[in-house]
Amino acid sequence: MTAELATSSAVRPSTTRRTLLRLLGCLLGATVLVLTSSLAVVWGTHRTAETVRTRSLPAVMELAAVRTALVRADTAAITSFQTRQAGLVGPGEEYQNQIAAASQSLAQAAEDIGSGDTSSRQIQVVEGLLVTYIGLMGRADAHYRQSGPSGLATAYAWYASRLLHSDGGILAQLDTLLAAENETLEARLSSGWLAPGTTLVWVLPALLLLYLLVRAQLFLRRRFRRAVNWGLVAATVLLVALAVGTSFALVSKEQLADAHAELSEVRRLSAEQSAGADHEGITALDGLLAGFCSRADGCEVSSDVFRGGSEAGSPAAPLSPAASARPMADRDVLRRAAEVDDQAALATGATSGAFVVLLLASPIALFVWWGLRPRIEEYRYRSR
Repeated sequence: MTAELATSSAVRPSTTRRTLLRLLGCLLGATVLVLTSSLAVVWGTHRTAETVRTRSLPAVMELAAVRTALVRADTAAITSFQTRQAGLVGPGEEYQNQIAAASQSLAQAAEDIGSGDTSSRQIQVVEGLLVTYIGLMGRADAHYRQSGPSGLATAYAWYASRLLHSDGGILAQLDTLLAAENETLEARLSSGWLAPGTTLVWVLPALLLLYLLVRAQLFLRRRFRRAVNWGLVAATVLLVALAVGTSFALVSKEQLADAHAELSEVRRLSAEQSAGADHEGITALDGLLAGFCSRADGCEVSSDVFRGGSEAGSPAAPLSPAASARPMADRDVLRRAAEVDDQAALATGATSGAFVVLLLASPIALFVWWGLRPRIEEYRYRSR
């Protein structure tokens, strides 16, 4: 009987060993959870930042550039007809350059647009309307070259400008596209992996693992009378490094917010440019119409038909002195656009750096095993 009790006692598993194995299992499970959640957050943030940098931000800037270029082109063409320079240069070199710039930006926006099939179809509508607009201006130029200043040339120029500015016209379509794309951008910056609650996805597992590491260190200190377990210390250091690396996702989010703020400034400056050019276009168009359809004679055809504003219907006037400030304004827009690109590049760079930190911190599980394995082996054949 005594021998049987001794044998039973000898093979009974050690409670300390069971505790160590449970502790090891919890630590390894929490480590896997931390690594998985951190990688998911960093990868998701990186993909979103890359999409914002390569598609959303460029699409908004390109659409704003298209709008400004088309208003400038229209103003240049109408001014050329109104000042009778069209007999020599047609709509003018400025018109050709701005139309080319608008076409190029529109084609690029069609590739980058991210607000759905509706916006893609709307881009195609704008492209079709732009072809019609160019055709109308071409007819105005042809009639002007054939018969000089005439009511027919003026009519075609007026129809072209109306197609650009009227309700449902090119600019209205572009404004709708801009609003949709900006809404898509804001949704990307405030949802998914960039949503405020996403931080908890990696913070909570990291805190859980930190708690388990501290508890394990205290248990080993109390049970084995050892001040420090260097394996667990190394795992804790790597966990801190991992948390710092994952926090780069927050840095990326802030940099994307800065890029969005800079984008708002780009849009504001572009709108000011467009409004300034449009004011000149209104003045030139009404001056052109006045030569063939005077209000004094009861003619009601003017820019009032499709454009609002206190300046509509005003008499012809020389080009605004603000036109001379255009190169400076253009440089300001380009500078702001470059800052948008820089901030977006920093956002993607932050998450790229986080991947490196995650790779370096990934051996946490190995250090946990290294720290607990000797203690577990000590109790392989013990019963206490």
